[in-house]
Amino acid sequence: MRSSRVPRHQLVWAILIIGLSGVGPGTLAAPAAEVVQLVDTPFMELVRDRVVHRELGLASVQVNAIRDLTDQFDPELFSTRNKRSPQRRRMLHNLVQKVRPRIRKLLTANQAVRLSQIELQWQGPRALLRPDVQAKLLLSKTQLESLAQAATDTDNGIVDAWKQAQKGGTKAALNKKIRKLKTDESRKILARLNGGQRTRWKSLLGRPAPLAQLGKGLRYKVPEFVSDMKWLNSPPLKMSSLRGKVVILHFYAFG
Repeated sequence: MRSSRVPRHQLVWAILIIGLSGVGPGTLAAPAAEVVQLVDTPFMELVRDRVVHRELGLASVQVNAIRDLTDQFDPELFSTRNKRSPQRRRMLHNLVQKVRPRIRKLLTANQAVRLSQIELQWQGPRALLRPDVQAKLLLSKTQLESLAQAATDTDNGIVDAWKQAQKGGTKAALNKKIRKLKTDESRKILARLNGGQRTRWKSLLGRPAPLAQLGKGLRYKVPEFVSDMKWLNSPPLKMSSLRGKVVILHFYAFG
């Protein structure tokens, strides 16, 4: 796994951009909350997870409508795989910007609120770097700088842990180190909040969601075959023509 340290000046620049974006106390930022490069978003996974569907109490017609919508954007989602973190986060941000408003139209107001709560719980205290959360908690510039630094320290620590693992460390030691780094980050971030901000943060989270079960109910539509490739021993096929049949795919690489 290749990665690199996150320069602090990039984080400060991201904060300055947020400050210049017009987000102020009592103002709800645009849905593009994932613009901060330190915050991952699980939105595209959450909206298709059957565990989340049950948590939201979705009707069958809603589930089908969401599935039809996410199927349209799966090719774009798959294209983010194996990209380095900054590029992947930017691509996901652009994708979520398009999908989030359409998903909201399929949900009731209460369901949309609960989906937001689950997303914040998944992101953890690092979600405080999101512009909309910053506005609701009235975070100061000093607090934002401290939060960004805590997140940077974690990311750089994870890079170092991977490097040590590649030199002969065990997977168990790597996972233990990463868990500790993330726990320490959460503690440092929450310690920077005052009492009122902690109360508002707790309110944004809502009741605990079954985070440990997330991912077990994911379903994806199989992507279509590439159209411009050469076929051997067969005419070009489409996934739609194979529906209802047993298909074995054999992947191999050469060069």
